[in-house]
Amino acid sequence: MSYRIGIDIESISDVQAAAEKHKQFLDKVLTKSEQKQLAGRKGNGYYAYLAGRFSSKEAYAKATGFGIGSKVNFTDIEILDDENGAPRLSVSGRSLFLNTKSYQISISHKIKLDLVATEVLIEVEDGNSDS
Repeated sequence: MSYRIGIDIESISDVQAAAEKHKQFLDKVLTKSEQKQLAGRKGNGYYAYLAGRFSSKEAYAKATGFGIGSKVNFTDIEILDDENGAPRLSVSGRSLFLNTKSYQISISHKIKLDLVATEVLIEVEDGNSDS
């Protein structure tokens, strides 16, 4: 067994500015199900949720070693809150990292500091060096 880890930190206001400037931002970054969860958020929670998802997907891309681009696509990665509010990560399509056994994700918001910090851990079967 081996592990891949990705960590990311984002400014909530920077993500907000990007979303307000680029009308396609939500469609490029969030799946339809994530957009439904986002629609239920109000005030600071709206952009904190969006920044958390954006940052988590960046952390996943870092964990794979490929980054967002030709092998990892934002909308192939989905992070939905479970019934207890905990984020759960799932991956499909070209972004799926080979031999993945499990994913762990952590999203921490500090709204007063305008920050979100995320961590993604990918547990893989031994022998996985490339996707």
